[in-house]
Amino acid sequence: MPRGAPRLRTEQDQQNLVGPTVKATRKQLALTQDALCARLATATSGRWSPTIFDIYRIESQRRIVSDMELLALAIALECDLYDLLGTTKEATTLPG
Repeated sequence: MPRGAPRLRTEQDQQNLVGPTVKATRKQLALTQDALCARLATATSGRWSPTIFDIYRIESQRRIVSDMELLALAIALECDLYDLLGTTKEATTLPG
């Protein structure tokens, strides 16, 4: 029998909210998935070196993103955490 409660997902059963924004911001910056991987490795001093498959899974909302990964993505993409999440600091409901 599985332990713990099921993981929180979007109404469409997606595993993260940031995927589409990560992809759009990456493209806006004219970055390939490989270039984003390099930026993430630099931003985390090599502690996180994702593969392009990791980026693909994040962008397609098929992978959970940890809080530390979210912060690294915001730094690498030169954007605000709230922008990645598609919400504001004053939000009182979950987006998606």
